[in-house]
Amino acid sequence: MLIDETTINKNIQYALSVIAENVDKDGNLIVSEPTSMNEATELFAKMVGNPQKSFADMAKSPKVAMIINNLIIQGAQMFQKVQEQTKVEDMSSEFVSQIEELIAELDDGILCNPKNKTSKAEPLFSTYIIDQSYKGEITKVMHDVIADRRGKDAILVIVCAMELGIITRLPYLTAKKEFPSVGGRSNYNKYLSDGFLDSEKKPIKQLFKKRLPQLFS
Repeated sequence: MLIDETTINKNIQYALSVIAENVDKDGNLIVSEPTSMNEATELFAKMVGNPQKSFADMAKSPKVAMIINNLIIQGAQMFQKVQEQTKVEDMSSEFVSQIEELIAELDDGILCNPKNKTSKAEPLFSTYIIDQSYKGEITKVMHDVIADRRGKDAILVIVCAMELGIITRLPYLTAKKEFPSVGGRSNYNKYLSDGFLDSEKKPIKQLFKKRLPQLFS
């Protein structure tokens, strides 16, 4: 990859901030004038020539900032049009589910008019608990262990619960609904997949075994 993951994550946050700053009082996207092909080509050439530079770094130039921001806004508008025109019945159920999760995250108070927004029912956290006879106890312990942990530290608890066979793999939307402190999707998916050191997981796993001995007897 030309661009490393850190830069990609910075660019995602920059893009979301641009979109958030370009909505009217009703939550509708304010679309700018189209960026010319020459301007877009020049920007892409700069990006390829400086792959470690984030959008924020390049946007220190007012002219470049205007081009980047316009492209982001136009891309968001195109995404909305695709969302409106795509026929769900022509897609596989798995693909539809993935797209719905993506739309739900991007649409979270940024791109959708709040008056027309309909809530999407995510599966309950309890449905991912393996031993349903102890779902109440497990849910309480999960909340207790996560407590004030945020971001990576909160995700660590979920990873340990998965590895111990307490829960199955927890989708982002369900995790975010039940444990808001897990943070954004990109970091959630990253740490859920990349894993943690055994030394980080060991004390959390020991705590689970102490609090839920009935699962490990």
